[in-house]
Amino acid sequence: MAPWIGRLSKYKQSIAGIVFIFSGLAHGLSFSVSGASYWTQDTTDASSKSKVLVNAGYAIPSLCTTQDNVTTCNSCTGKNITNSSNQSVPAPCNEQSIYENLQFIVQVDSDNANINELTVGVAKATEYTANSIQGLSPNKVSGRTYALQATWSQVVAALGMSFTCTSGTQCGGTKLLYLGPIKDDKFVEYVTIEIKFSIINYSSSSSPGNGLTKGIAPICAPDAEGSLVSSVTSEGLCYYEMFPGDGKAYITNLIAGWGGSSPTDADTSLNYTNLVMYYAEVANGASEFDTLKSITNASSKSLVSLNNVDGDPLSDYKVGQLENGEVGAERKYCFVSALQDATGNIFYFLDVQKIHADSSTFDVGKYGLFCASPSEVVGVLSDKDCFIATVAFGSRHHPFLDILREFRNTYMHPHPLGKKFIKLYYTYGPQWAKRVSEYPVAKVIVKIGLLPVVGLTYLILNPLWFVVLGSLLAVGYVYRRRRGVV
Repeated sequence: MAPWIGRLSKYKQSIAGIVFIFSGLAHGLSFSVSGASYWTQDTTDASSKSKVLVNAGYAIPSLCTTQDNVTTCNSCTGKNITNSSNQSVPAPCNEQSIYENLQFIVQVDSDNANINELTVGVAKATEYTANSIQGLSPNKVSGRTYALQATWSQVVAALGMSFTCTSGTQCGGTKLLYLGPIKDDKFVEYVTIEIKFSIINYSSSSSPGNGLTKGIAPICAPDAEGSLVSSVTSEGLCYYEMFPGDGKAYITNLIAGWGGSSPTDADTSLNYTNLVMYYAEVANGASEFDTLKSITNASSKSLVSLNNVDGDPLSDYKVGQLENGEVGAERKYCFVSALQDATGNIFYFLDVQKIHADSSTFDVGKYGLFCASPSEVVGVLSDKDCFIATVAFGSRHHPFLDILREFRNTYMHPHPLGKKFIKLYYTYGPQWAKRVSEYPVAKVIVKIGLLPVVGLTYLILNPLWFVVLGSLLAVGYVYRRRRGVV
């Protein structure tokens, strides 16, 4: 017998064990998860099919109306909390909050026929030995099905965390658990459970936990020269102004208080996913400040997704689905911003009452900057009916209008000069539109004048055409020169 065959026989059992383990890891798995804010199966690459992504947001669940220990609860019920100045302020919340006694269940269905009746284990690493967590999964595999079932109190304790947070330490982050059947103190196959935690708790103003520090975002208004550079330590969207549109309002002159370009929470290292713009209509006789103060975490809201890349943090700038006012019957809306993280927790509300109490950082007469009165806007940058679409181009859905809007969103909104132009346009655009619409000759002039603008805009949005046109012009020039034309 050749020496290498003998060595192969000697290690045959070990090799068979390794093949058994890795063949198990390659088995097809399907999942169901309950008792979490959100969950998905990781499909980023073929090797991650055994990974479950779980988002677990805990945001003052004592404010929930009900807790049945089976489903998540909604703590965005309009109930406020009291700050250190005995003022009522919006409470951090989550529409699908986890809580201590909520049952967290991850069920796995495998096509591995060799796991029936094996013990199920949970560990903090892929190596089960020395990393196992006792008590979370004492059950056995039933056929090809197994599960992790525990309360969130048990899970949080097993991961060395706590629902009682007084600072950012261990008040969130990303943790990993590994679940699977065990044989010879090793995983036969395992599922990776990646849990993103964001924990916000509050009992009272005397025991605020981290609910107040995570609840409000101090104002960081422009300096005396109007520069939108904040010297105030803050979070959230700590300054913005609202500008009216047609059935909508636009966010302008914003300052992102999280610092830097990446919208990430310093306590948990989790991404902020959405800017949440809560709003309320100013009632007859009510002040703008009173309207802002009346906004709670159950008020009407609009979500604007955040970009987790360098540059402009907002994917869009408009809050839509508002009602236009009419001449003599204006409708005004006021807006309070907040942030939403990857777990669904909503926090860092603009601290309106702090602004009111400390006029040294903000002129209390400028609350109108957080409010806007939508009305029909006519012009090249509006999103609804306008004279450019209906008169110059014949339709509000004309592709030329789509080109202009794309240019606005891509190149104008992200830059200060572009924002100033948009603001100027929305201030005077309706007046210009009305005058032009009264004169047929003016309409023709506008249409002709816009055609090269649309053409240039299209080339800027599609730079490859610059190369194509440049090449054609170069070829034409050479051809004409050879023929002696030039």
